[in-house]
Amino acid sequence: MSLTLCSFQHPPLPQYRSPALQRLQVIFSHYYLTVLGNAVALANVVCICVSCTHAIINLCFILYYLFEMCVKIFAFGWLGYLSYRNNIFDGFLTILLLALQITIFITYRLPNSQWDPSSHGVMSLWEMVRLVNMLIVFRFLRIIPDIKLMALVASTLLDLVKNLRAFAGILVVVYYVFAVFGIWLFEGAIKPPAGMSMECGTYEQLGYWPNNFDDFAAAIILLYDVMIVNNWQAFMDAYSRYTTEWSKIYFVCWWLTSSVMWVNLFVALILENFIYKWDRSHSCSVTDVERIRYETSVQLMFREQVQEPTEEELLCQLHQHPHLHLQW
Repeated sequence: MSLTLCSFQHPPLPQYRSPALQRLQVIFSHYYLTVLGNAVALANVVCICVSCTHAIINLCFILYYLFEMCVKIFAFGWLGYLSYRNNIFDGFLTILLLALQITIFITYRLPNSQWDPSSHGVMSLWEMVRLVNMLIVFRFLRIIPDIKLMALVASTLLDLVKNLRAFAGILVVVYYVFAVFGIWLFEGAIKPPAGMSMECGTYEQLGYWPNNFDDFAAAIILLYDVMIVNNWQAFMDAYSRYTTEWSKIYFVCWWLTSSVMWVNLFVALILENFIYKWDRSHSCSVTDVERIRYETSVQLMFREQVQEPTEEELLCQLHQHPHLHLQW
């Protein structure tokens, strides 16, 4: 039985006969073009952050993004360009940004004194500019594959979403069971009274009346508040006053199940996935690196004093070895 290992390969680069085109293909397919694109994207984000972005400046950046997309298509070909997921991400956002920028210039080309950019058409000018800036910042995520640690974190989150089905399914079942039990035990237990004095920090003073067990949706919200420990003592105190002290057992059980067990289990799942990917991304541990560095430094210290044996001496020693039978 033979095993065949199949790995994804990108399509071959297009062949150009002209030496000038071949030279341009080498330049535009180089990794430094991606580095330059990342630097330009960073400069664009910096311009947005310091609030000095004008429509003309945005258009200049978008035209560079369009230029980068075109030269990559020239260098790799259509199939080669689309074989990289980051190119698909860049190309889609570049076309979307260009379409939005053209729409802005067509709609708001000649403002006059009575022109109000906050109320024009379906989207105002400010809303469209905010959308363009948001897409530009989102496009800056293209740097993630080029930074090893960021790529590791991003892949951990993506794998977590893929492997979260079993965990989320069990959590939904637990939520459903506790919500049904809560409705069965506490439905209609709390009614908003009129004209009562409210102590600071209590269920009544905080206005938590909608958070109850009168229906399934409200029960889910209340259980979520307790899970994230959002004033969960106020809910427990209120239901112990309106029903019985034994109601605290229900809230403590849900707190132990959700906040202590499930939240920590979720964090452990993230850490386990990250540590697994971290170990796979490093060929050796830090201890091994330090050991190799120490051994190498010790050998270098005595390299001048150590005389290496000749080939004849090595063969003679091997021939005299009791467990080796060498034929001359």
